[in-house]
Amino acid sequence: MYAKVKHHEVQELLKMTFTAEKKYYEAAEEVQIVALSRFLNHQSVERNKHANELVEALTFNEIKPDITYIRKGKIHRKGLDIKLSLENSKYIPIVCKCLDHDQDLIDQCILVLENETIPIDILEITTRLMTLLIFEGIEGTHIIEELNKEKRKHHHPKVLQLKKNFV
Repeated sequence: MYAKVKHHEVQELLKMTFTAEKKYYEAAEEVQIVALSRFLNHQSVERNKHANELVEALTFNEIKPDITYIRKGKIHRKGLDIKLSLENSKYIPIVCKCLDHDQDLIDQCILVLENETIPIDILEITTRLMTLLIFEGIEGTHIIEELNKEKRKHHHPKVLQLKKNFV
């Protein structure tokens, strides 16, 4: 009924999309800024939606989706690591890590779109996913810029005035 391993590029795209969903979910759990957490949660939901559409399209085209690698649930971190990341407000690297993965996902979308043997419905989902990633990446970049502005605003370097002795 199903092709054993067909369209490696699509299988990799599916894996990367589920991985992106998990990264955004975990990032949303970690941050303490409500607006940023909402953004990250929304990103997780969007990637989940596209991953499930891919699974459905693969199944429809009699291609067995490889979902054996999916592990739901948060990775357990040491309490000290979580405390340090919250205390140090390391939100910019968290968002950057997600956006970097999205860039890899865009590259994978391009590989899928270049394969002429992939069914059209899978290509349509891939196009929608890539479009989402591009526009959400722009929004993510704006969020990073805002976080950087806040960081600069609260980071006031100490200026030492030197007194000159005049003779």
